[in-house]
Amino acid sequence: MSVNTADLQDLKEEIHMGEVIALMRVMPGEVIDDDKLQKMIDDIKDVVKSPVTLGKIEVKNIAFGLKGLNVTVLVPDDAGGLDPVVDIISKIKNVDSVEVTDVGRV
Repeated sequence: MSVNTADLQDLKEEIHMGEVIALMRVMPGEVIDDDKLQKMIDDIKDVVKSPVTLGKIEVKNIAFGLKGLNVTVLVPDDAGGLDPVVDIISKIKNVDSVEVTDVGRV
């Protein structure tokens, strides 16, 4: 039995691919002021592009004035996983680390 590649493409379009929801902890390397933290948030909003959907961004007090960001993203299965999202956020000014802390299927 042979399968036509056009038929495969049609089948792919009919099947709704799954999505992954992820919570990431984004940390600066040091205590930063609220303006720099807001700039990090704005930059995250600028760099996270379709097909990835940016969810909530929450500021979390860590300790001794250090604040981190909890960032929620929704990533389609066919978007290449979470690594590209982590990589792009890691390049933002004042971001020292990005850690995926929770992952689930939608």
